Amino acid sequence: MASATTSKQSHTQAPLHIRESLKTRIASVLGTAFVLAILVIGLIVDSGARAEIDLTLLGWLALGFMASLASISVGENQPALSMDLPVLLACSFDKGPLAAGLVAVVGAIDLMEIRGTISPSRAAWNHAQVSLSVMVGGSVFLVLGGSVGQWPTALLCATVALGADVLVNYVSVALMTSLVTKRGFRSVLSSMKIGDARRFALTYSAFGLSSLLIAEVYDAIGFLGVGAFVAPLLLAREAFRQTWRAAGVERDLATRRDALRSVDERIAEEREDERARIADALHDDVLQSLFDVSIRAHVIRECYRSGRLLDLEAEVPSLIAASERAAEELRDVILGLRRSRIGHAGLMDTLGLLVAHLHDESGIVFVPDLDSNLKGPAELELLIYQVAREALSNAVRHAAAETVWISLHRSGGRIELKVVDNGVGFDVADSRKDKHFGIALMEERVSMAGGVMEISSQPGSGVRVSASFPIGSPPVGRTE
Repeated sequence: MASATTSKQSHTQAPLHIRESLKTRIASVLGTAFVLAILVIGLIVDSGARAEIDLTLLGWLALGFMASLASISVGENQPALSMDLPVLLACSFDKGPLAAGLVAVVGAIDLMEIRGTISPSRAAWNHAQVSLSVMVGGSVFLVLGGSVGQWPTALLCATVALGADVLVNYVSVALMTSLVTKRGFRSVLSSMKIGDARRFALTYSAFGLSSLLIAEVYDAIGFLGVGAFVAPLLLAREAFRQTWRAAGVERDLATRRDALRSVDERIAEEREDERARIADALHDDVLQSLFDVSIRAHVIRECYRSGRLLDLEAEVPSLIAASERAAEELRDVILGLRRSRIGHAGLMDTLGLLVAHLHDESGIVFVPDLDSNLKGPAELELLIYQVAREALSNAVRHAAAETVWISLHRSGGRIELKVVDNGVGFDVADSRKDKHFGIALMEERVSMAGGVMEISSQPGSGVRVSASFPIGSPPVGRTE
């Protein structure tokens, strides 16, 4: 049964009871008082319910207490999943809703309560909301005429009772969690599952309906038989835990697939840029020289045809010189490609071409401040270009900026890159939590190269990306 607690907080956050608002504490106190009033008034009015309060409740209390401790945390700031559902619901089927509610108020404890990480008011509400859901489930079972031992009527009534119990429990938990975390009610409610929603509902229903079997066994042989259900409860806990782990693995795999797809797209774009740069170099330099060679060759041919042999002596040296220039320019392009992983133009010229392209594409004003004499290892230059390209592309696509500044300089034994825009900005913490792949990939690549990267931004205040690389960085993609 889910209880209105949140999972263990990270060490960087304040404890829950310190961060709780006054509104949360008031809601906890009022909710607890409401449930206790129902329980007390019910016991006063219903003499039959009072008759069910005997020493056997101590046995139910012990079982419920132990089951409550076997909770599963399904993530930070998420409600916990406890294993006390079938025990408490079985108690309500056998002893009545008010007696079971009393057991839940006392025994529905949580590990966070023991650790002192939630306030007393929240702890009291945890007990109270579990008690309320158990009383509602037990009451539905009685109203429908359910009675332990009467099959299949008991199974039908228990199914409806389970649905009522879960509905009250999940709604009350989601409301309180929404109030504490300031998340939407629907968002909280949708997160209160483990793995696939349909599969979880089926597993949880089967788990909850074991309450009827527990009640049947108790009626037949007492607590000795109920104790045998400890093993199935532990197995159910392990099943939920493994399901949660599997769901986490699926999420990680989906994240990795998206990241790989993003990398593939970037590689394709970089290859397209490189082809364009090579084409420009061949057109602007090599092709012009080859055209000069072609023109001079035609001149020499005409001289030969017309018999102007003396003119050949003057034209041949020009043809040789033009051929040598074409060969030299072609060697420069090839040498540049071999020397730099980002193309023949090198880091600075390639960044200049990228800035010009992004300006033509978006109309955004770019203010480059690039050290034209800066040089570094080929692998480092490629990484710097990739980081700068990601930061500039993000500014164009997402920032709605008017101006983007990019600077690249050497400072001592490091190369410093800064990209700043005056756009809409974003919450960096939320972007990390939502696993924005571009940011994660940039940070990982810079870290693997021995560098440091920092992204600072707030909604409405633009974005600042700073990266610092040691000149002697290890090869990207390999750890020492």
